[in-house]
Amino acid sequence: MANWFIYNKKENYINNLKIEGITKLQALVLANRDIVDPNLVDMYINPSLDKLHDPFSLPDMAKAVDLIVETIQNNGEIRIFGDYDQDGIASVMTLLDGMLFYYDNISYDIPHRVDEGYGISEGMSEKAIEDKVSLVITCDNGITGFDQVKKLKANGVRVIVTDHHQIEKEDKDGWVDQILPEADCVINPHRLDSKYPFRDLCGAGVSFKLMQALYTNLDGDFDYLASLLEYVAMGTVCDIVSLTDENRIFVIEGLKRLNYTEKYAIKALLKEAGWQKEIDEYTLGFIIGPLMNATGRLSTAKLAIDLLVEEDMDRIHELAKDLVELNNTRKKLTQEGLEKCDDIVKENSYDKNDVIVVYEPSIDESICGIVAGRIKEKYYRPTIVLTDSSEDGILKGSGRSISTYNMHGAILPYDDKLKSFGGHPMACGLSIKKELVGDFREFLNRESKLTKDDLEEVINIDTQINISKLSLEFAESLDKLRPFGKDNPRPIFANKGVDIADIQMIGKNKNTMRLSLYQNGRYFTAIKFNAVADLDYLNLKFNNTIKGNKIDIVYYPDINEFNGKRTLQIRLVDIR
Repeated sequence: MANWFIYNKKENYINNLKIEGITKLQALVLANRDIVDPNLVDMYINPSLDKLHDPFSLPDMAKAVDLIVETIQNNGEIRIFGDYDQDGIASVMTLLDGMLFYYDNISYDIPHRVDEGYGISEGMSEKAIEDKVSLVITCDNGITGFDQVKKLKANGVRVIVTDHHQIEKEDKDGWVDQILPEADCVINPHRLDSKYPFRDLCGAGVSFKLMQALYTNLDGDFDYLASLLEYVAMGTVCDIVSLTDENRIFVIEGLKRLNYTEKYAIKALLKEAGWQKEIDEYTLGFIIGPLMNATGRLSTAKLAIDLLVEEDMDRIHELAKDLVELNNTRKKLTQEGLEKCDDIVKENSYDKNDVIVVYEPSIDESICGIVAGRIKEKYYRPTIVLTDSSEDGILKGSGRSISTYNMHGAILPYDDKLKSFGGHPMACGLSIKKELVGDFREFLNRESKLTKDDLEEVINIDTQINISKLSLEFAESLDKLRPFGKDNPRPIFANKGVDIADIQMIGKNKNTMRLSLYQNGRYFTAIKFNAVADLDYLNLKFNNTIKGNKIDIVYYPDINEFNGKRTLQIRLVDIR
């Protein structure tokens, strides 16, 4: 059972109330998210493009723009090196579409996930050299591509690295120094010498800053520049970076444009996926994102780029159908892999471990991360899923973590025994010799330092509000705080002692709970998805007589739209 905590950040709240133009609800929500700097509060409640940061405050930005302009003037080929996930695809499109406004001698390359792995591959470097490319611009990768960048430079190819991943560091006599690839320019907000006011950009966000600087230098069409935010919004949401500061502006402005997009490929993709509603952050994260990611997992991410740059209508629909079919295959493989891995967890009692490490040889390595995420959600344990790779005796896999466990930091002391390893506190990718899996599992659990409280999910509640005080207008006011995501979670509330007037299990699989709740003379419809375990809990708690009893709830007010009518509905997060 999750632990419930109500935020208690009164000082933040009082300070926020002093800011002109802020509502009490905004002051409370922002206080609970530690957004108290007046400039950041202003960016949040009054988001607009004129509040974006100066791109030239990123190190090497001016030099990078000069290098692009010089390459264009000399009619040299510019090649973009991207990555195979949604952020990598969005990054490539931001640079490609942005520079095609001025110049057409531009190409791109993306590594194959299984055959080449993450980052600048040997094949990509060799092909760029063979093709006599003048300038390579990396996006969403390159910051650790030391050897590949060095090889490109040695063969006369100039290189601009744009990336958002962590920079390698070394300790020199007590001083921490950064290790950068020997590129002509390295644009990364995590550089130790960066004065850029916001570090949590995704790859597409960094790509956009380069285009923003280029268009500023060339006095470009800023309406066209803003249209690139359609891609940036996708990368920002799908890469799960902070939805605060200018990322919030990227997504808000990108969504505005996506809902009236002239990009026929995006319209076709959503049509093939059966999405007919407004495009919001959910659409990006759970419809477009998985469709784009499926190409890199099961085929090549170049399919997604091909779709986005294609101009023939019939071909666009063919590619859109291909993406939907790939994603359906990915869903099937994920479910099969999840069932197999879950069986292994149960059979070996791995759910009693602090850290779950599962080896299942039959699953596709491209879905290890998704399966690890599902296992993590079910057991609330950091989880690593491994499978056989194409290299004999070597396993590859991915991990997903919980907020109280720094997965990257925990694995780092074992790094010298791993074939490859990379990641951040909440996720990792690695390869390991098969015979070391048991030792690896034992090491992580021996050194985990996780307590019982660490392994219990925490639900942070914004405040207590009786449901009898709710209104449709209140639910609508919460929508103004969107987009929700990392560092800007949806506001949730609590109410003790709510009467249950009725209960039903509905839906095709009878796993959705619909409650009629009663308070102060009013009835409210409440919904909880995937609630079979909750029904069992209530039957046990109330001896199979649920109606007429009281429960405590954590919830958020939602709007149900049916036949053009909008009504208030309560979405339950947790009950007890």
